[in-house]
Amino acid sequence: MTAPLPQLTPEYMRTMYPPYMELIQAQVFFRHGERSPVKMRLFPEKDWPFCERSNYLHSEFMKAVGRFVPKEEPMPLPDADRMAKGTAVAADADDNRYTRRTGTMKMGLEYEPAKWSVRLGTEGMDSGDGGSSNSSDPRMCNAGQLTDIGLLSLERVGRHLRELYVDKLGIIPQSIGAKPSDWLYIRSTDYSRVLQSTFALLTGLYPNSATARTAKKPVAFDAEFLETFPIHSRKHHYETMHGNFACYNFIKQYVAPPIAEARKLKWIDDVYRQAAGLESIGAKAKQVMDTPNFGSTIHPVYDELQSLAAHGVPLPADISPDLLASLGRAAFHQWTSPIHYVQGQRLGFSLLVKDIVSTMSQAAEHSSQEKGQTPQRPRLGAQRNGDLLLSTDGGMREETPEEIPRIPKLALYGGHDITVGPLAIIMGSTSSEWLPFASALTFELFKDTRDGGSYVRTRLNDNALQVATCEPLGKHHPRMGSSMCTLDAFLEHIAPIMATEEDFKSECGSFPNTSRK
Repeated sequence: MTAPLPQLTPEYMRTMYPPYMELIQAQVFFRHGERSPVKMRLFPEKDWPFCERSNYLHSEFMKAVGRFVPKEEPMPLPDADRMAKGTAVAADADDNRYTRRTGTMKMGLEYEPAKWSVRLGTEGMDSGDGGSSNSSDPRMCNAGQLTDIGLLSLERVGRHLRELYVDKLGIIPQSIGAKPSDWLYIRSTDYSRVLQSTFALLTGLYPNSATARTAKKPVAFDAEFLETFPIHSRKHHYETMHGNFACYNFIKQYVAPPIAEARKLKWIDDVYRQAAGLESIGAKAKQVMDTPNFGSTIHPVYDELQSLAAHGVPLPADISPDLLASLGRAAFHQWTSPIHYVQGQRLGFSLLVKDIVSTMSQAAEHSSQEKGQTPQRPRLGAQRNGDLLLSTDGGMREETPEEIPRIPKLALYGGHDITVGPLAIIMGSTSSEWLPFASALTFELFKDTRDGGSYVRTRLNDNALQVATCEPLGKHHPRMGSSMCTLDAFLEHIAPIMATEEDFKSECGSFPNTSRK
């Protein structure tokens, strides 16, 4: 259920991190932890009593950023008609759930605080509607909410990163210090489950930096935490970590995907028929799979079943582990089909890959200078465009010049399955499985201290990915193997998807009356 992590044994460290390979930088993209289903279609009557700590953390966070306001309406999905018509949809004039410019949903920071996020008021276990604490169970989860199990999974990832990058390799300091932005960059999408996952990872990475735990009050995602860790996020139309939804020709493949074409594949039709024929949920599953859905018609069925299983809730007896895995593979195929093509990678992820490369290249250039030549690491460049700082004085605000992070030794990116999965495909992953919760894709930049050469390795959870471009001799490290690309070969690999701004605008098309800023 949760992504596997490598055991950092002495043999593993000798093989993966020999002393002549100096680690210069690590950029870690991680999926959020276990959550409740995004929508409960198969078992709407089931309770989800797995979010007591998650509810507390979310309420403390929303109070800290001054956004502690209940929103009863659901967070809308991107709408193709609204995007095509732009501001011309008169019926939407008073529907402020949608942005004026793209017709897509507003940032999750504004909309995800649904009623579950205000169950804990200023006096403790108050319900959001002013009733007594007994009127609303503080354990209950809302749809799509990170659960307490999900928090533990990301704390585990944070502890692993600490063991590797602090205890074993010493690339980052033992304590967080007064100005972590000199060596640490943190970015998260604005979804609550991802912000909370980022919080949990950081508490695992630096457990002694957070507010002390007590028997009654867990570590809080509060103002003190935000002042310690500079966490960045972006408004929706600037966000690139769930695919570039500002690119019309990319998003339309998900708003109206060729599901009927996918069902023509025999194995996917077999999975569909097996699920539709189940005695327990067949009728509901068929109704779901026959309904158009963003990205995949099979994923809603898989997501609800997988979320139940991840929290130890028994599935009906006629749903075998093999069928669940097959549903995941079918959903993965539908979701990621566009990403297996260069054009899909260019339109959906070229901007994000460009950010990765810019951050990596700045670190490589800095490491190539003589020791002591540069007193401080340079600040991040254009790759931080669109970043806003989570803050106690307005929720999200622009950084001051002094707050702009320097080139990081460790960069953390909190995202989704549709962040980590496509990036892994771009970097050579051949897995057909749906990405587990808390999965991590890591880009590591090395320097061979013997000859000064720069190398890049990409790891997905506990496996180093084999990049086809790096397999020929001369394009990988002679002793470390083809998973350790030369920096030049790595750049050659991603070159076909690196669209220029001019090419990008031409290939994406544009929404009428809108533009990407």
